[in-house]
Amino acid sequence: MCGIFVVFSKKGNPLPKKKCLSASNELYNRGPDFFKYTFLRKKTLYISNNILSITGKTNINKSVLFSKNKNFYISFNGEIYNYETLCKSYLQKVKLTNDTTDTEILINLYENLNSNLIPKLLNGMFAYVMYDKLKDKLTIVNDVQGEKNLYYYDDDNILLISSTIQAILNFRKKFRINMEPIKNYFITRHFMPHNYTCFNDIKIFNTGSIIDYSLSNNNFKNTIYDNPYDWISENKYLKYNKMKEQDLINYFDYELNKQAKMMIPKTQYGCIVSGGIDSTLQAAIMNQHKDTYKNLVIDYGKKDQIMKHIKKFNPYFKKGISKIKIDKKKYIKLANQCYQIVSSPLQTHDLPARLEISNFFKKNNCKVFFSADGCDELFGGQQIYYNIFKKRYNYKLNKSPYSSLLNLNNISQQKKLNYYKNYLNKSWTKSLLKYEFIKSQKEKNIQSSFFLDYFIQSINVANRSNDLISCSNSVEPRNIYISKNILKIVLNLPLKYKLNYREKNPYFRQKFILKKIYCKYLSKKLIFSKEGFSGFPNALKRKNDNYKLTKNLLKIDKNFLLRNVRAYYDNKNLKRDVEWKLINSEKFFDNFCNKTM
Repeated sequence: MCGIFVVFSKKGNPLPKKKCLSASNELYNRGPDFFKYTFLRKKTLYISNNILSITGKTNINKSVLFSKNKNFYISFNGEIYNYETLCKSYLQKVKLTNDTTDTEILINLYENLNSNLIPKLLNGMFAYVMYDKLKDKLTIVNDVQGEKNLYYYDDDNILLISSTIQAILNFRKKFRINMEPIKNYFITRHFMPHNYTCFNDIKIFNTGSIIDYSLSNNNFKNTIYDNPYDWISENKYLKYNKMKEQDLINYFDYELNKQAKMMIPKTQYGCIVSGGIDSTLQAAIMNQHKDTYKNLVIDYGKKDQIMKHIKKFNPYFKKGISKIKIDKKKYIKLANQCYQIVSSPLQTHDLPARLEISNFFKKNNCKVFFSADGCDELFGGQQIYYNIFKKRYNYKLNKSPYSSLLNLNNISQQKKLNYYKNYLNKSWTKSLLKYEFIKSQKEKNIQSSFFLDYFIQSINVANRSNDLISCSNSVEPRNIYISKNILKIVLNLPLKYKLNYREKNPYFRQKFILKKIYCKYLSKKLIFSKEGFSGFPNALKRKNDNYKLTKNLLKIDKNFLLRNVRAYYDNKNLKRDVEWKLINSEKFFDNFCNKTM
């Protein structure tokens, strides 16, 4: 985990050093161990890197890392899990330092291989900006799932690239609020399109792409190097379908362990144990491979049913399970900190808990922790998928449960949905075509829903926010389930290994294969309906009782908002999710309007 900040002056004016360093300082928490920077092209190009040393290696130069021939300079964020294998395969004749890091391997790969081939070789989560001195161009790359994002601002005078929005805001100071993502936030479950931010002219680079930017011509070239749609394979599906059930379970268990072993850091790490299947199984697998770990569970107080069961897990974890408690007061305090970190309304109400989790692991000297986001969407862990299975869900109206549009009666509101609606429809059509080899239309629909709910909803909500929240505390989140190697298996598993309603035991009907593996490490008796309370989403308080909408908030849709606010104060039935969004939007504007407008 690191922080990237790059500035290019298009008019040829030397960049102000003090201003560049000040913006880079916004990324300090993403990389508190080392800070590197360099000016190139007669001080018209600034490249910096804040570094968190997870491996404990100390080969850090004063300037941004460059290749052996000094033709390439790099600012890197993330972790390449297979970097040692890549070194053995492609760099045997290259003399590297004794303290070789994944970043050093990566930049020297660019000296020795076709650059367009490199990103697809990488197993990990990553984003980087590479300066090619000979071709006078920047190459910008991030991973296919957006676990590590890069934000950018581009106008006639300057190009800014950063791991966070805060660094860009620090450098340029003045931006207007972008209302389009916030409109989308209200009319979908809580989704904001991936490439948009809540600030005009600050965007996010496309995932799974190689972006070449010519400094001499000031133009971008976008090349897709990998696409999750291409991970869907008829041959793999048929292969898994023919395998004996126990053989496939053993194979998937082996692959999970193989990936876990690759992702375990050399330093102390932590695991979240929620009492549910996903996180608890991951913790059990991780605990098999290394002793320097801490397990953590969150206690939300009286409404949390998990704590009634958590002691039952202690015999299966040698070091036990630590507990942190979050009450409403702490939740509100944490939530108010989150707005600055994510630079948007909160897309999910568990972000304050994620902040406290990273606080805990930082205090306990864990630079890495493992969470388990995405399994509900990938393995059918929610009741809504049962409704599709039983034909109680109108998938023609809303293509997938998590990525669905809200039912709106107002025609004018429907018209505002064109962008998202078209995007969702295209994605749905494409995923159905990829699963065309499946004979059952029902299975085809459900598999497509899984795909969309993960790659549209979960990635945009969980991955982006989890990175920003955790890295603000100098702690890196990891997840074995969403690694590329594992996803290539999961996307091709027959439905019976995800949703299996032929099972007599109702607890095994969802997440079938995970629960079968779970029983190998823990006890069948520990599979129960999780009744956790994931936060206090509506506990946030407004400044005063006389609620007045900000001018910006009114721009979303005056009639829609006023109707719901009036219902709130008249004690009518205001939906909790709408109340949550209203409060979130106002809190976001409180944090940013005065500073940006």
